[in-house]
Amino acid sequence: MKRILMFLPLIYVVNSYASQHPVFEDHTDKGEILVEADKTTLVIKRNNRLGIRVHTRNFSKQDIVKLYQATKILEKVMNSPQLKNLIENFEYKGEKQFHQNKDLTNLQIYSHIMTGSEDLKPNADQTMDFDLTMYRSWNPFSSVKGYTKPGTMRIWIHSKFYRRSSWSVIDVASNLAHEWLHKMGFGHDYYYNEDRPYSVPYAIGNIVAQVAQQM
Repeated sequence: MKRILMFLPLIYVVNSYASQHPVFEDHTDKGEILVEADKTTLVIKRNNRLGIRVHTRNFSKQDIVKLYQATKILEKVMNSPQLKNLIENFEYKGEKQFHQNKDLTNLQIYSHIMTGSEDLKPNADQTMDFDLTMYRSWNPFSSVKGYTKPGTMRIWIHSKFYRRSSWSVIDVASNLAHEWLHKMGFGHDYYYNEDRPYSVPYAIGNIVAQVAQQM
């Protein structure tokens, strides 16, 4: 498959609108951004940092633009000292720990995250791998923003929320982090209870939003 690949400091990643109208622009010193010619795969990878690789299904051109903005934020947050500090010092029931932590300390959880070693892709490639499918629920009252299932890397993103202007790129970045942490092996209770916000997916998803808002 033909690929479009340009190296920084200035990268234009162009989608099918027209090559004369760049959709994505990044100014930085190192790294690369790659978009395959079918416009379904996005990679953000910089040296010695946790990177992001996203494959999409059923995403419109506008969806891809929003996704790119969100993944830029997510990549920056995941590699920030602020995120590391908030994870290491997170408390649940008066102790530095997460709910449903798989018997890992906060530092061990952070270290595992930075390997990018998902349960189904266990090589430590320092990359957050996403396989995203846009869907619309048959239930008009559904409040589910996204979900995944065991045994697959696929994550389903609810278009009802994603395509709202009120659902910001920070909201998207936070939700992506939450769902990806399931792929890293962390879970939470299905129904809401007082402990669920302290689980790894919920707590770190919220931390991502907190750090992004401060940047």
